[in-house]
Amino acid sequence: MKPRVLFVDDESNILQGLRRMLRSMRNEWAMDFAEGGEEALKLLEGESYDVLVTDMKMPGIGGAELLDQVAERYPQMLRFILSGEADTEATFRTVVTSHQFFPKPSNSERIVAVISHCLQRRSELESIDTGALVTGVRCLATSRSTFDALAALLDSESATIDQAVELFADEPALAAKVMQLANSAYFGIGDPVFSPKAAANLLGWDVLRALLVNESFVSPYPSGPCRTTYEQAIAQARSVSELSAWIAEQRGASPHVLEQARLAGLLHNLGRLLLCDQACDDYARVVTLVDEGKSLEEAERSIFAASHAVFGAYLAAAWGMPPAVVEAIRHHRQPGASQQGDDARLPLLAVHSALGIVSACDAGEPANTVAARLDTEFLGQEGCVESIADWTEGWRRLGSAA
Repeated sequence: MKPRVLFVDDESNILQGLRRMLRSMRNEWAMDFAEGGEEALKLLEGESYDVLVTDMKMPGIGGAELLDQVAERYPQMLRFILSGEADTEATFRTVVTSHQFFPKPSNSERIVAVISHCLQRRSELESIDTGALVTGVRCLATSRSTFDALAALLDSESATIDQAVELFADEPALAAKVMQLANSAYFGIGDPVFSPKAAANLLGWDVLRALLVNESFVSPYPSGPCRTTYEQAIAQARSVSELSAWIAEQRGASPHVLEQARLAGLLHNLGRLLLCDQACDDYARVVTLVDEGKSLEEAERSIFAASHAVFGAYLAAAWGMPPAVVEAIRHHRQPGASQQGDDARLPLLAVHSALGIVSACDAGEPANTVAARLDTEFLGQEGCVESIADWTEGWRRLGSAA
């Protein structure tokens, strides 16, 4: 069955233009075009849609209200804004109910590429219910230390952008969200950014502060049975991020590829954080199965019919992360399964290698056992099997220096 996409705008000429622009996708998508929010809600009552693309400023039921209702009633839908309106009030209202913002005018290639990428990632999930875990989430919980640090920052009259940037760059939930906002043009930022630090600096302290006081943007750390797992996943992500960037540097990565490796390392556990946060009791069963001897992927598939890498890649795509980062999140445990070209290889190589090294070192394993955790065939294709010992020693030195 073809995915169903609903486009909404109160101007008929805009809808006609979209029909013409997207004519080439008729064999791929089933598309409907609603003239305004009221008509859109009527169509939604009679049909099941996969994607909503809506204008913001419309008479009657405007885009913000439409997004509110769709997010509440149809959480499985991907929700995009295509609008020339990006005023501050509307933006702050919709950053938690929409996934990406396309400014008008946007070319059809960009719209098609983003929607297709998201639908491709979603196709790896088995059911609408599990997909709604991704599209239904508005934000992810932060670690306890970051949540407390944010509270102190907001209470401080002397808080600076530099202090905020450091928090956003080191916390997976905040890093993913600030990258989503910066690269989706919610605040009118044009050129793509590849690091949370750059994204946070571009948004500025006034915007960051306004977002942080929004209870829908930052949520407290989990307090249920997955709290320890959540904190461990964040700690591992920070280590993998640091080592991924170092490995990319050793491989001669350009600055933006190095930042993608760093970001991919920080977000490689995005799916685990999502499942711990949104399906805590079920993920606690995963932890129990792992304790009983199942591999992590086997345990996750037995409960969710997909691994955390699949969930993480779908969320990263929906939130507009760079494609190379999405690919590294999806295949960080099985890099040989990746079909992507050279541009995505180095971040994937860096994250996969860093995860194996960090995991072995955290477990107290000897350096000569690290290779058992890695895809040596993939590493051989990249010509770096012999580098693992040096990277492991490098990580030990980095840890000692810290």
